[in-house]
Amino acid sequence: MKSENIVLAMLMIALLGLSIWLQFGLLETEPLREEPEITHDPDYYVENFTATGMDEEGIRYVLEAERMVHYPDDGSALLDNPHVIQFQPGSVPRHVYAESGWLSGDGGEVRLTGNVRVIQGMGSIDAGGVTTANKMKIQLKGRKS
Repeated sequence: MKSENIVLAMLMIALLGLSIWLQFGLLETEPLREEPEITHDPDYYVENFTATGMDEEGIRYVLEAERMVHYPDDGSALLDNPHVIQFQPGSVPRHVYAESGWLSGDGGEVRLTGNVRVIQGMGSIDAGGVTTANKMKIQLKGRKS
């Protein structure tokens, strides 16, 4: 009977050891991978940037800047000395100048800041005029090309 108790105790110790090994050794999960940190750092810039927006009627706008800095986290861009030319049927183009600007990630909106100047008309069709402001938001229409 004594040898049976020893065998039973040894079997219990072996099962306990196997359980511990399975719990901590064999079934150990992979450590969680850290997600890359999302930062608002630029990934590229373009000197003498130009974008043209078109629709079925033709060119709707031209966006130019001395420099465009692109941010990959939201697709937005900063613009140095932007110039927006908007074309309207039956009218002369409208020119908008500023010291800096921000372009939305989808390209549908431009926010201009710093000495914003809007030059409208100045041709034979319209009397024209110049408007100035500190800030301006422009909704661009047409697709970019």
